[in-house]
Parts: sequence; C-alpha cells; structure tokens
Amino acid sequence: MADGHEKPRGALAGLRDVGRAAYETYRLGGTMALAAPFLLLIAVLPEFLQHAAEIHIGMFESMSRFRALSASPLRWSFGYLKVAGFTVAILATARFWAVGSIRRTLMVPPVALARVIAGLLIGFAVASPFAWLKTQGLAPAINVPLQILSAVIQGGFLVYVVGALLEEAAVTPKRAMTSLLPAAVVLILLAALAFAPLQALHMANHKLALGQPAAVVWILMIFDALWVGLFAALVGSALFVGVRTGLTWQGWTVSPDTLCRSRP
Repeated sequence: MADGHEKPRGALAGLRDVGRAAYETYRLGGTMALAAPFLLLIAVLPEFLQHAAEIHIGMFESMSRFRALSASPLRWSFGYLKVAGFTVAILATARFWAVGSIRRTLMVPPVALARVIAGLLIGFAVASPFAWLKTQGLAPAINVPLQILSAVIQGGFLVYVVGALLEEAAVTPKRAMTSLLPAAVVLILLAALAFAPLQALHMANHKLALGQPAAVVWILMIFDALWVGLFAALVGSALFVGVRTGLTWQGWTVSPDTLCRSRP
C-alpha cells in the first residue's frame, strides 16, 4: 500500500470506484482456481469430507432427517475442520494476491504473524466489554451508540489484522483506527457482496439434494465442495482488494482502476 492517496472526487466517481473494486474482487476470486488451486483445496477437501459423512448417515434422505442429524457428532467432527479450512483458505487467498506466490503465502514471517495475533487478541479484548454491555438491557439511546462505536473499533482492527497478514507496512494501528476507517467499510461491503450470493446458492444446493437419488446427491455435494473453494477465493480476494485500495477520508490509496490493471 502506498503512503499517498488520490484527491477526493465526486460521489458518482466514488460509487464507480466501489463498483470497480467489486469487479476486481470477483475477477481475482474467479482466477484463483488457475492461479493457486492448492490453496483452495484447503477449503474444498474438508467440505467434501463432511459431505461424505452427511451422506453416510443419511442426512439428505429427507428434510426431517436433515434437521434431526444437523447436530450429529460425526457431522460436526468434520464441521470444525471445515470451518478451519474455509477460514485458512480465505486468509491464504488474500495473502497470495499480496505476495504473489504459494511459497511466500505459506511462509508467513514471524513479525507479520505476531502482528496478526496481537491484533486479534487486542480486538477481542476491546470488543468483549461492548458485547457484555449489549446483554445488560441498556436503553437504546445508550446501547445503540455504544454498539456503533464497537463496530467502528472492530472495523479498524479488521483492517489492521488483514494489513498485517498482507505485510502492508503502511497499515499501522494508528492509521487503521483513523485515516483508514473508510477502508474498513469498503472491505466489509466487498466481503458481503462476495458472501451473500455464494452463501445463498450453497444453501439452495443443500435443499436441492434432499430426497434425491444417491448418485444425484453425490454430484451435488461434489459441486458444493468446489463451490466452497470459490466462496473462499472470493471472500479472500475481497479482503485483499479492500485493504490494498485503502480508502481514506481524502481518497483511495490505490485506485481500483489502477489495481485492476496491475493484477494478472
């Protein structure tokens, strides 16, 4: 991330830039299968293993079976692994676009790892009091501003943690909590634009499999495992684009147009 930033422009130009950032998110996410398929397998394989377990216990035989077995210990023994694999694949995708190779993606420098861990721990510690206050039955006039403040703080920590993972030296704690707060909004928006449609199809695919012949269920679940790989690729690309473009109060650190032209 460059230290400078572009001059602010009109609202329409700003919306266009957000659209270009969304396009870049999908473009990079869609090319991950060719650029670094190994990293996506980190999400795909655990997802497929869980589906194999679900088919084994007859989870897709009917809606009643699906609901009854959703909390099956066997299913969740793979579920935790699936969640971990999905998360790692997202972070690996973001880091891959920043460093440019699988080897460097996997070899996170100790300093960068320490920054990531510190950011996560401090962010959790700061969020905890706000989460506790939310359960105390405070009046909306008090609780709503507190939760907005919590969201702003967590957004800043999110930018810092992702920046640390991407080895963006310019993303310091001070900048993450001040000038780069608009980048947190962009990052969350891009992640939501990637997450929502893919999650919808992910859920629809499960419903479609209910009551189908075994062969059809296997085909749908193989597709779903591959789909989760794309899912991780898009969300990870959203993290990269959100931080690398680095929207500040004065404008973009890197124009989405420039970023789009500079990536493979």
